[in-house]
Amino acid sequence: MNLKDFEYVKAVAQFQHFRKAADACYVSQPTLSGQIKKLEEALGVTIFDRSTKHVTITAQGQRLVDQIIVILEQTQVLKELAASSHDPLQGKINVGIIPTIAPYLLPTLLTSMKHAFAKTQFSFIEMQTAQILSSLDKGEIDIAIVADVPDLESYHKSALYKEDFLLAVSEQHALASHNEVALKQLNGGELLMLNEGHCFKEQAEQFCFSAGVEVSNQYKGNSLETLLALVAMDDGVTFVPKLACSPRAGINYVSITPNQQRQIVIATRKHYPHIAGVEQLAAWLNAHKGLHERLLSAR
Repeated sequence: MNLKDFEYVKAVAQFQHFRKAADACYVSQPTLSGQIKKLEEALGVTIFDRSTKHVTITAQGQRLVDQIIVILEQTQVLKELAASSHDPLQGKINVGIIPTIAPYLLPTLLTSMKHAFAKTQFSFIEMQTAQILSSLDKGEIDIAIVADVPDLESYHKSALYKEDFLLAVSEQHALASHNEVALKQLNGGELLMLNEGHCFKEQAEQFCFSAGVEVSNQYKGNSLETLLALVAMDDGVTFVPKLACSPRAGINYVSITPNQQRQIVIATRKHYPHIAGVEQLAAWLNAHKGLHERLLSAR
């Protein structure tokens, strides 16, 4: 038994195909198949049923696969603990970040972040919250920058900042000259929203529902920028997180009453070995002058 054999078993379980698993592990198919066969003989258990066209996991094999995945994850934790003995955050760090934050937060922070954490190679991946949590659980990403939602209760999280929601309207819209607008005033209008799966949409819909405001089905997209382009054409109105409220031709931003906010957090697995480094990163972000200036002037 060795860790490489466990990697082979994990790959076959993932791809349900010996050749694809061998390609993913950069070995020949006979090598991979032979090592798995030796492992099965050593354990006295058949992990994979090879009698059908598609590779399937036996009932006994599934229990072993589940444990093998745990062993491999803990081995990675051991490596990370050793690597972090001198520096709580170094090496390559994969960061999941939701699309309603990434385009507006990263340009403000990226250059100074690279200087502040010179030993860290940050790799940012835009994903929706559900994908981020799945990737965190699988160890595919290390930390996440997301809006705080109930699904994060089982993760370690640190608060970053709060931001208001503003209403984006065209310069020709009847509400464009208002300093603030009550949610109930939006009833009967074309209120544009993002597609399913965006936590921003879910949060916006919650306070619309509480105010009795109906949401338009005219357009549901994956891009906040597309919604804003439609708003500029006076084809509806939409909610915008304050950090995204940079000046745009044809658009006015109006405050909402009662005020609506979202909390942005940095989250990771509770057993993640670099939690001290994550806390250090959160403290640095909280103290970032440029971020606070954007949050105050983003109108």
